[in-house]
Amino acid sequence: MTWRPARVDPEAVLADAIQLIEVEGHEDHPRAERAVADHLAERLTAAGAAVTLQPVEGERCNVLARVRGGRPGPTLMLNAHLDTVPPYGMPDALRPRIEDGRLYGRGAADMKGALAAMTAVVAALAAPGVSFAGELLLTAVAGEEKGSAGMRTLVAAGVRADFAVVGEPTRLRVARAHKGALWAEAAFRGRAAHGSMPAEGVNAIHHAARFVTRVERDLAPDLARRGHPLLGPATVNVGVVAGGDRPPMVPAACRVQLDRRWLPGERHEEVLAELRAIVDDLRRDDPTVDGTVTEMPGTAEFVHTPLDTPADDPHVRLLCDVVDRYTGHGAEPVGVQFWTDGALLASGTGTPTVVCGPGDIAQAHTLSEWVAVEQLHRAAEVYLSLAARMLSVQAA
Repeated sequence: MTWRPARVDPEAVLADAIQLIEVEGHEDHPRAERAVADHLAERLTAAGAAVTLQPVEGERCNVLARVRGGRPGPTLMLNAHLDTVPPYGMPDALRPRIEDGRLYGRGAADMKGALAAMTAVVAALAAPGVSFAGELLLTAVAGEEKGSAGMRTLVAAGVRADFAVVGEPTRLRVARAHKGALWAEAAFRGRAAHGSMPAEGVNAIHHAARFVTRVERDLAPDLARRGHPLLGPATVNVGVVAGGDRPPMVPAACRVQLDRRWLPGERHEEVLAELRAIVDDLRRDDPTVDGTVTEMPGTAEFVHTPLDTPADDPHVRLLCDVVDRYTGHGAEPVGVQFWTDGALLASGTGTPTVVCGPGDIAQAHTLSEWVAVEQLHRAAEVYLSLAARMLSVQAA
């Protein structure tokens, strides 16, 4: 079937992005991102979508906007998160400005720019005279920056689609894979003694140091041999070592905190088991070693599984073709190193999911966060063209 996508209004995309940046919404705000949800719901309702506020926790909610076609067909989900990180020390974080073709402001790249582009697609398909098959579903979720409460609620409710695009910043490349994430703490307990008589105590820092040595000497090289064609090797990073009180005391406690990025094909329980095995080996060598490994808050609330949507999924190929047409990036999908809500959606509902959005992850959370205005416009065109081809859109 021939198709001709309805047009997006570039000025409207930019105006929506500016307005979204101006509305504050993050974990430190008294109402979190609720004001952003209310603003978006009003905008999408005015555009002609059927909008539902899905309760998450307290005042927090997800925004679900549906535009249904007149004929049976597939469901395309466009997904973004409502919250940003706090402004921190970013100057004029909530007063967006345009300079040298860039839109500056908190959330410009992560990810109110993508949300504005997706809003334009909803408006285009809801416009009079547009006919299509199936359904366009925009899901804007709460709390992605800490705990993914919104996406967990969405998944628990069984909201799924035939294909989903998460708009995290990828410079509009189609990312079909990313690593899983796990934060672990190895806690070592010793016995305090006076520093002048160290043999009377058990030095927890010494045991922690041996653990770190084993991680770097044995585990890290082993992980480097585990590869993924798009993601490279699995990794481990020792981020925190903390213990002891004063130089003249044998330390009775020390903790080591690690970031472990795991690949499709690895299993969550095996990731923890490998770290625990190092402690067990240390204990066999020295019975005074007393250590435990646990997953830390930040990833322990739920399994931060990897994403690995098959490269031959027809919708992945379709989106790659659309992106190549609009950007010239090439028609092959890529992988990204950062974790996204897309993994939750894919593993929890079986929805084939990719990550593709305007902007660069290098700008996210920075004190000069920006997205190129041209990328905003291009993102809207990409999302609309995907919808046009997947849902057989015909414009009057």
